[in-house]
Amino acid sequence: MRTEPEISTLTEDLAAAGLADGLLMRSAEDDALDGRTVRLDGRSLLNFGACGYLGLELDARLRKAAIAAVMRYGTQFASSRAYLEAPAYPLLERLLGDMFDGHVLVAPSTTLAHFTALPVVVGTADAVIFDRQVHHSVQSVAPQLNARGTTLEFVPHNDLVRLERAIERLAAAHERVWYLADGVYSMFGDLAPLPALAALLRRFEQLHLYMDDSHGIGWSGRHGHGPTLDLLAGHERVVVAASLNKSFAAAGAALVLRSAAMKKRLRILGGPAVFSGPIQPPMLGAAVASAHIHLGPELAERQAALRARIELCTSLMLEAGLPLANSSISPIRHVTFGHPDIAREVGRHLLAEGIYTNLAIFPAVPLRQAGLRVTITLHHRPDDIHALVDALARHCPPDLRPLA
Repeated sequence: MRTEPEISTLTEDLAAAGLADGLLMRSAEDDALDGRTVRLDGRSLLNFGACGYLGLELDARLRKAAIAAVMRYGTQFASSRAYLEAPAYPLLERLLGDMFDGHVLVAPSTTLAHFTALPVVVGTADAVIFDRQVHHSVQSVAPQLNARGTTLEFVPHNDLVRLERAIERLAAAHERVWYLADGVYSMFGDLAPLPALAALLRRFEQLHLYMDDSHGIGWSGRHGHGPTLDLLAGHERVVVAASLNKSFAAAGAALVLRSAAMKKRLRILGGPAVFSGPIQPPMLGAAVASAHIHLGPELAERQAALRARIELCTSLMLEAGLPLANSSISPIRHVTFGHPDIAREVGRHLLAEGIYTNLAIFPAVPLRQAGLRVTITLHHRPDDIHALVDALARHCPPDLRPLA
């Protein structure tokens, strides 16, 4: 097992190599953005690295709403919500409650939502099981929970056998057992085994779920409430954190809670809910506009159009024999090359051909599962997707292709 200093050195070395290749920490050079392309080194590249899956970040209604909020309320509302909140907050939480079928507390970011909720909902007599691939922002709360004496364990990614064994063992000695996972995993694009988790909830009364469904919001589910709430909305032992970025195209996060009492408790006891700055008026305005779109009939049309692009991309990649991590319904595709040097080499070739993707290396993914993350949005055209897959197929080493 590697020590922390060794992990830090490895991370720095991998990041330095990605930086040198122009694959990490870039700045877009565009005077204006169109969602489909991004300008780097004086060239316009197809952008397959953005998470605005529904293309709403450039929607005229969200832009106008952000501008209108600035004109009404200014660029900022300089107060902690513990004292006074901007006028748009109650409306936004009410709309999100309708969208997510629950009681909603809005947080300034998804990370701060986790730090608001988990130290309050998880008791010192509880045990917490982390999926090994749950988002780093969720894992970041572990030291705070550990300092209070909460029992913490990790299980391999989506390993239901190991998870069930851990629940059985921990339930014998703890008041509640929490399982922390993503609804849609941000790098591989795979989904949590939600039907199996629902069955475990029925079997174990002590089991509670805390799900970060940030990459599932918008493109999936009724009113865009994501795959987790599609199956588990209203369940009294499920808490969901939902990003208001990405598909939602605004800012902040929504904690979807089982009761008004829990929402009140988090507002009083959740550290970031008391001490953090708020979402500012421009993004509150954009979020309200986005919520209205999600609650309207147009959303289903956008979801269907995106689904067609995802299906096209997946079918072309499978036909080309590319080494996909999975072929889920999500708009995230991870082409797995294994060694970071191979992933970097393919990424460099794609850049040279005018295609930008996300280099996926440790610690974002396991060390030997490096690859390129590709995200599909409504900004992409079918010929863009064909160009992407053609380039990947030409530069993927033959020995990485699955056997026929």
